[in-house]
Amino acid sequence: MESETKQSVYHSATYHAAGEAIMSFKPINEIHQHLCAFHVYSSDHSRHVEAHHYCKHLSKDFHQCVIYDSDDPNARLIGIEYIVSEKIFKSLPPEEKKFWHSHKYEVESGLLQLAPKSLVPGAATDIAEQPAMLELHQTYGKTIHTWAIDVYPDLPLGPPNLMMSYIGDGQGPPAEMVQARDAASGQDTAAKRELRKGYLSSYERVEAADEWAKTGRGVEFVVKEVPLKK
Repeated sequence: MESETKQSVYHSATYHAAGEAIMSFKPINEIHQHLCAFHVYSSDHSRHVEAHHYCKHLSKDFHQCVIYDSDDPNARLIGIEYIVSEKIFKSLPPEEKKFWHSHKYEVESGLLQLAPKSLVPGAATDIAEQPAMLELHQTYGKTIHTWAIDVYPDLPLGPPNLMMSYIGDGQGPPAEMVQARDAASGQDTAAKRELRKGYLSSYERVEAADEWAKTGRGVEFVVKEVPLKK
């Protein structure tokens, strides 16, 4: 059994080494930002998910991110997020805006953090993340999770889910989730909240975002079979 295990590890290492030698990873290699936050299901605000975003800035007004459930080597790929500036968000059609959420509260509350494990925890991290937080404070995101890991931990079953964020205190995530994230990353969400009061400017989110706050209604993607177009 031990011999079989060693052989399996050897073949795995050989496979990866051979792949890296002949394949291109250009889009992946362009990822330059790791953000950690929490998402809530658009249709069920009792369900919260820790989300690690790995992002590439296509322009100063548009970012694209792949999302994992952690920053471990075997992390599960659970979704994507597109991030746009206020200028682009305001230009979207009314029907499109309902899919988007603001980042104002995420940044101000300290829930959105930069690179929880790749930087030295504490003051160094707080200083390093200020430019990113200043930029993200006035942005808007469209997030779709393709894997509902809180219901189906083993496989990405079911339709995708639209995800939202928070716009005020008392909306989540549960304190124990934040405490677990802080313990794992060596950071302090509450301290970040106080620190950011000193450098974030006053900003009011665009009302057309976070539509659920006005309507009390969320969005679900429902499977519908239709005739094939030929």
